[in-house]
Amino acid sequence: MAQLHSKLKFYLEDNGKNIKDEMLNYDIRDDSDGNGAYLDVWNVDGVAKPTDEQLAAFETQANEWEANLKTSDELKASAKAKLIAGEPLTQEEADTIVL
Repeated sequence: MAQLHSKLKFYLEDNGKNIKDEMLNYDIRDDSDGNGAYLDVWNVDGVAKPTDEQLAAFETQANEWEANLKTSDELKASAKAKLIAGEPLTQEEADTIVL
């Protein structure tokens, strides 16, 4: 089952937004009461707070995306290999570099 954050990523993209740009405009909360994570705060300009049904529509897409996520170590190794080869990095790889 896909994480709420992953489904939000696709919901926001479907509505013309980027999750990295909107991270301060919503808050995911889990009260550890067995009910799981939920959206506690939603202040994304121009996009309505998603319903459970709207988020559920992105379950398959989010599951596939999560299954293909690279670990931090994999991203660092990939970034190093590309830097040595003089190839451009993806944004994800560039984000792993500490200067």
